[in-house]
Amino acid sequence: MTPPVQCRPRLFAALLFLWVFVLWVPVPAAAQEEPPLDWDFDTLFDEPEEISLNSPAGGSGNGPEAPEKDGSVSAAAEGNSGLAGLLRRSGFSLDLSYSANGGFSPGWSESPWFAGDYESAYTNVLGVNLYSYLGMDVRVSESFRAHSSIGFTIPEKSGFFLNDFYIDYTLFKQVFFRVGKFGHNWGISPNFPAANLLSRIPPGSPRHGGADWGDPYILKVDIPIGIGGLQLLTLTRPGFIQGSTPEFKELGYGGKYNLAFTWADIDVGMFYHQEMPLRGFASIKTTIKDTELYLETLGVVQPKTWDGYGFSVNAGLVQDLFNDRVTVNAEIFWNGEDDAYYFKPKTELDEAKSSPFISGLNAAWNLVFRPPWIWDLRFAITGRWALDTNTAYILPGLSFSPLSHLDVSLGFPIALGGREGRYYRSNADKNGRPFGIALLVNLHGSYYRDLY
Repeated sequence: MTPPVQCRPRLFAALLFLWVFVLWVPVPAAAQEEPPLDWDFDTLFDEPEEISLNSPAGGSGNGPEAPEKDGSVSAAAEGNSGLAGLLRRSGFSLDLSYSANGGFSPGWSESPWFAGDYESAYTNVLGVNLYSYLGMDVRVSESFRAHSSIGFTIPEKSGFFLNDFYIDYTLFKQVFFRVGKFGHNWGISPNFPAANLLSRIPPGSPRHGGADWGDPYILKVDIPIGIGGLQLLTLTRPGFIQGSTPEFKELGYGGKYNLAFTWADIDVGMFYHQEMPLRGFASIKTTIKDTELYLETLGVVQPKTWDGYGFSVNAGLVQDLFNDRVTVNAEIFWNGEDDAYYFKPKTELDEAKSSPFISGLNAAWNLVFRPPWIWDLRFAITGRWALDTNTAYILPGLSFSPLSHLDVSLGFPIALGGREGRYYRSNADKNGRPFGIALLVNLHGSYYRDLY
């Protein structure tokens, strides 16, 4: 008797990738304004996100999410989430971390290949930052858990700030609630968070509630259904809220459904807030011959007039090579929206901000090499390219740890393309420079105590 073919689910996944990509590729979008973009030197040596099909963060509906690698200072505080935490006895854990960063960045207002035709000015930026974090996780019972964390940075306008504060409640060990201030991610891509509808904000400054956008306040419920689950939520954030407490008109609503097959993970969801268009997404992630693949599609429409529609799609892969010494992440993103923004949370080195998506065809790549030498040495290169703006940037660098608790990073941010292009003139460099050097020294330490 001939044994059954074992590769059919993966072949189906590959065909589904091709079908969705062909179906959702949109027409080009018009040009847009040019607000600042991000260089993100502090994330140059971050490992590409592992796209696990079995992680609770995949949205299976089996409980609170695992840590979300979204670059926020609160990500480490999520370590006690998931089914394992739900089965613990009462108790608490304490998480403390401290860091001191010093950086120096010389740079030029014109790239060397333009210096002969345009005057290039040299400037340098010197920065020092101290950061502390205190997180406490308290489990009162199997069904009730509370988490809070606070941070303090120097320099910082507001001194102490509330990072996360939320409460988890489990109903009949089957339905999981979380309410409070915390980060949450529906997307897969580590480069273009288009499918993370919960991070979207309207263009420009908030119409009310202050001058800046803030971290979200969320009430969500996860309901396991079959091999997946349903998640429903309501969300608001500073910038939507006009008074001391939110009104119904200031709330956004959304939901997603997950199917967690052994060969692929599929999510479908939508989110709407009256100050933004209605957006829906569908995503799939799978592993084929040790290569992790993901595909996200996005549709948008103005529900009041049923016009202003657009489509976006991105596809990427993550591959470990040479016994995990090399990790490669590559991604292609078509953005069919104009004037689209997302909220980027606070990190140890950067303040929270709104960041734009670039319309049209975009690409991203991240390469990390870990040679088996001394000092935990790592070489990395990250890059972004935008067709419509005729510009790109690359950020090669290296990082090593010569002493305990001490990391040293050196990077070379370089903008390529036309002088009037987006990446050449609009970036998060302190002086908007397209060519420079960045040196960062980070002294850090942490302490964790589990008293369950």
